[in-house]
Amino acid sequence: MIIYLTRHGQPALENMPKGADYELPDGDYVLTPQGREQARCLGECLKQKNFSGKIFSSPYARTMETASIVAGICGLDVTPEPAIQEMRFDPELPIPGMTLEELRQNYPNISSQAELAHPWLVPHGPESKEDVALRVEPFLKKLIADPPAPEVLLVGHGASIGATKRFMLARAEFSGTPGPTWNAALSTFKTSTDGNIEIIKFDDIGFMPIEIVTSNKRLYTDPE
Repeated sequence: MIIYLTRHGQPALENMPKGADYELPDGDYVLTPQGREQARCLGECLKQKNFSGKIFSSPYARTMETASIVAGICGLDVTPEPAIQEMRFDPELPIPGMTLEELRQNYPNISSQAELAHPWLVPHGPESKEDVALRVEPFLKKLIADPPAPEVLLVGHGASIGATKRFMLARAEFSGTPGPTWNAALSTFKTSTDGNIEIIKFDDIGFMPIEIVTSNKRLYTDPE
C-alpha cells in the first residue's frame, strides 16, 4: 500500500487569543484563501499521480476543507477519522466538533459509508506529543495490516501528522531529524502487511509555488 501524509492547508488564525501558539491552534478554523490554494495544488499533484485511493481526514474544519478540495479534484470522497485529529490542549472541551450531518452539509464529498460517533473530540486534555502518538498508532497499525485500498491519503495536523511521520520513519530506519511539517506538504511511504515500511518521498513541497508555502503563519521564505 502507498500511504500519503499531509497537513491541512493554512488556517485562518486571525482570531486566536493573544500569546497563543500559531503552530498548534486549538480552535476549529477554516482555511485562508492561501490555504485553499495549497490544497488545490496538492489535489492537482495527486491527480497527476493518478491517485484513486481512500482519503481519511481529521474531522476539524481545516482538515476537512483541505481533504474536500483534494477529493473534488481527484473525483473521490472523504472519510472522517478522529484518530488523526488535532492535539487536545485544554482540559475543558474547547470546541464541540461538527457532527457527521454537519460535515455533510459543509463538505459535499463525504463518503456515504462514513460513520462518526459524536462527540469525537479526545475526551481528556491536555495531551502531550506522546499521547497523540499513542492514539494514532493503533489506527496506523490497523491501516497497514488491513489496507482499505492500494493507496490512502491521511489529512491531519502538525501534531497528528508529525506523530504519524515519526511512526513511519522509525520503522523505515530513518536516522535523520524530520523538519517542519509545512501546510499541504506531501510525504509518501510504501508499506506491506508484514510491517515493512519504505520512504518514497519526504515533505515534498515542489508542486506548490514557493511563495505560498507556510507552516500556519510562518512563511517558508521567512528567515530561521
